[in-house]
Amino acid sequence: MAKKPSTSKSIPKNNPVAKKKPVAKKKPVAKKKPVAKEKADTKVVKKSPNELEILKKSPYLKDSLKNIKDLNLSDLFERNLIKEKESDFEIVLSGQYEKAIELIMEADASNLYPILIGPPGIGKTTLCRYYAQIRSHIIGNSSFEWITFDESTKPAHLIGSFNPAITIQKGFSFDSFNPGPLIRAMLRGGVFLANEVNRATEYTQNSLLEPLEEKTVAIPHIGRIRATSGFFFIGSMNPSELVGTHRLGEALKDRFNVWIELNYPDKKTEMKIIEHNNPYYKIDESLLEKIYLLINRTRTHHQVQIPASLRSGIAMARLVGISQLKKEQPNPNVILREIAKHVLNGSIQPKPGVKPESIIKNIISQVVG
Repeated sequence: MAKKPSTSKSIPKNNPVAKKKPVAKKKPVAKKKPVAKEKADTKVVKKSPNELEILKKSPYLKDSLKNIKDLNLSDLFERNLIKEKESDFEIVLSGQYEKAIELIMEADASNLYPILIGPPGIGKTTLCRYYAQIRSHIIGNSSFEWITFDESTKPAHLIGSFNPAITIQKGFSFDSFNPGPLIRAMLRGGVFLANEVNRATEYTQNSLLEPLEEKTVAIPHIGRIRATSGFFFIGSMNPSELVGTHRLGEALKDRFNVWIELNYPDKKTEMKIIEHNNPYYKIDESLLEKIYLLINRTRTHHQVQIPASLRSGIAMARLVGISQLKKEQPNPNVILREIAKHVLNGSIQPKPGVKPESIIKNIISQVVG
């Protein structure tokens, strides 16, 4: 006979239940003694913001990450495309700059072409841009084009060129032509600035003769165009003794009718310009004056070939202002001495054989101490 199945359940040897140990009783946890709070009675001292906090709060970076994370390059291009009517700006218009604007305006009204002459960094380009802004408010034409000349500038950079792909399809026509800044200004009857025109070669300079004399220019394969009424040409140039400049050809020189010489501004005007360009990090008047003196000494120092410009003064003012937000300094002159070394080191060009460090050290000791 078959055996009846056993009713008792056999537990496999490897079953974890078989080896389960009895749960140990929890030992009573000893209560920890309250730890005395260190510095409980000490006052919390607010520290000056460090570099990271200064960078985070910088007004120049406050909108750098807002509303751009989900935008592609095409959207960013449209977002940042400058509308000429929205690009108004203000400048310090006093002294030589006020007189220069008056002369440019009179030349424009007389159908004459002015040229501004002066060292780099005194605001020649800014002045011309500002005049174009004034002009747009008066006559309603906001067209302003400009190009900075150098050795590599060719007439095609001024006039324009043909797009090879479109030219294959449509031939040499205006549809396949990309107009240069000079052509755009002539067609729109706007302002054209030939910036640092004496850095261009004689070959490129000669391409300006016809537009200045006849107000016409020839476009290869298309024909000759005439400038729309209102076209106004302004030139600017650096002193001829600077490296990289060429002699302005006599024919081109003769076509500029109003010569406006600009130099480094007077003390009152320059300090106003520095202060105007440092809207976020204000500094004391005494420090502002010392910054001006540092810059001015580079212009009178017998061992300096190219002195510091207005941009150096603006840089020092901003850096001094932002440095005052950091840890306490026993003397603001300590800040200015350190910053002046870093700014002036790349702002001046000494005469051959002279090290800039020795000149800078000498100037700083004279002005700051």
